[in-house]
Amino acid sequence: MNNENTKKHFLCEALYDIKALQDMIKDFHSKYFGQLLMKIVGNDTIPFFLITHDGTHLRLMDTVKQFETEFFRIESIDREHCRGTVSLLRAYDYEGNDTNLTAEVVRLERTSSEKSIELSGISAIQLLKPDMLKRKFIIEPKW
Repeated sequence: MNNENTKKHFLCEALYDIKALQDMIKDFHSKYFGQLLMKIVGNDTIPFFLITHDGTHLRLMDTVKQFETEFFRIESIDREHCRGTVSLLRAYDYEGNDTNLTAEVVRLERTSSEKSIELSGISAIQLLKPDMLKRKFIIEPKW
């Protein structure tokens, strides 16, 4: 197996593992404690960004809601063809405005917008803190 196929194989497997974890969080049910795992974790999304071969973050555009993002949630993975379907996560800054600057992102919001991606142009996956999806802004007055 050449280096490119090995990379594709590992990326597909990594995304498949992320999808399996998300499904486990969402679907786990205890007869005594209900969906305790979901309550502990707080959501069923493991956010990530994808790094392309030239070292930049993959950015995708939602043409309906008119926002661009580099933050994603895996929705499905085709291991045979090494393609993934991701939903776009909308990024907000401290003031609640859309942002494309990674350093300014304080909260991510799940959207219904999905895109299919070919993983041959991707070099790496970077996981993010799931807390970014449940942050609330509380601004206390100074006086």
